[in-house]
Amino acid sequence: MQWMESLRPTGDGAVDGPASDPEIIASAETEIGAPATAWAVEAAAEIVRQVDEDFRLAGTPGMMTGTEREGCEASLLTTLIGLHRGTAAADIVAPRGAQENVRLSVRQGVPIGSVLRTVWACHTRVQDALLAVIEHEVPADRMVAEVRELNAALFSYVNSYVSDLMHGYEDELSLWHGRLPAERLRVLTAILDGEEPGADAERILGIRLGRHHLVALAWPATSGHIPDREAARQRFGTDAAQALGAAGFLTVEYQGTTLFWWGFNTRPHPSVANVLRAVPRADWIHLAAGRPGSGLAGLRDSHFEAQQAARVARLSPRQKFWDYDDAGMLALLIADPQGAARFVQVQLGGLLGTDQKLTDVRDTLRHFLLAGSSRLAAAQALHLATNTVAYRVKRAAELLGRPISENPAVTLAALEMAHAFPHLMDAPALGQ
Repeated sequence: MQWMESLRPTGDGAVDGPASDPEIIASAETEIGAPATAWAVEAAAEIVRQVDEDFRLAGTPGMMTGTEREGCEASLLTTLIGLHRGTAAADIVAPRGAQENVRLSVRQGVPIGSVLRTVWACHTRVQDALLAVIEHEVPADRMVAEVRELNAALFSYVNSYVSDLMHGYEDELSLWHGRLPAERLRVLTAILDGEEPGADAERILGIRLGRHHLVALAWPATSGHIPDREAARQRFGTDAAQALGAAGFLTVEYQGTTLFWWGFNTRPHPSVANVLRAVPRADWIHLAAGRPGSGLAGLRDSHFEAQQAARVARLSPRQKFWDYDDAGMLALLIADPQGAARFVQVQLGGLLGTDQKLTDVRDTLRHFLLAGSSRLAAAQALHLATNTVAYRVKRAAELLGRPISENPAVTLAALEMAHAFPHLMDAPALGQ
């Protein structure tokens, strides 16, 4: 099949790198060359896009896990390697990316019919893409023979893939409804405790541990009965995975909370918390998120940060979503609640109280200090006139009994604490 030497990416598609395991990319580049590998990466992305569009237009359930591109790309690369080597269908195995997509389908409740519909739709598009190359590259006198050889090989290969994937689906289904949740909790607990994962950890978890991770903790706002609780959490996890561009996700009941764990093939942007905040979720779900991290250390860091944000979220009535960037300092300050109450009450003095005028003065002063003592920036943030800001800052200084420029960082810390935890303003402090 000399026509394979002509495979080159067009560069027309906006493909942000391969979706497959680096091992299969390296293997493909060694076997069929870097240009053909790049062509497969580009082609798979376009094929998945086309199939997704076809399903949407037909109103047919199809692309549901968000990892179909990885499965298609890995299968296409495996196919090209097999064609290049002349590998018999009996020796072709569904690649890891396709198998993991199937396992994720089980965990997300995707029926086997939808999985196979996607496999065959992608196979048809792959066949069309390769036939187009043959039509362009192969002389007319060899065209029929090449087409027959390719069709026979592709048909036998996809049958092998389907057989492997169906067995994988059945195995995962059995695990998922059996001991798998307990096994996942065991593995996750060991990892977060600092232990090295076992050889089967990734298979059990369904997430690549060496890549990138984001952890969030969720809990209900009420202790009462919540209908369809599990469905709401699963829907949020799925929607968030799609919005974040995650390769997969996992939910685990851990230490009284639901742990959401999203895995990524490429490093996510540090501002993913803003994307996560915007994902719709049931009103009863309180959420605290860490920052994304890489490898096992990054996973542990993201979980620790989510715990710190959760500490703030459980004590603050201000909002139902906290991320570590917003909560990190507050978590430190609230670690000693009595000390925090003393700090707030000593530093704010005459600004304490629930009166609306006092609340407005505190909030204006907080924005003023956050803005680097800029009246204009504070006014814009609060939608006030600059004269109003100036008056309230002056009034704050009078009530505090000291210039605002005196220890502004300490004053701001106390204001942030009072804003996030209003109860500190009247909580009994040590020594009172």
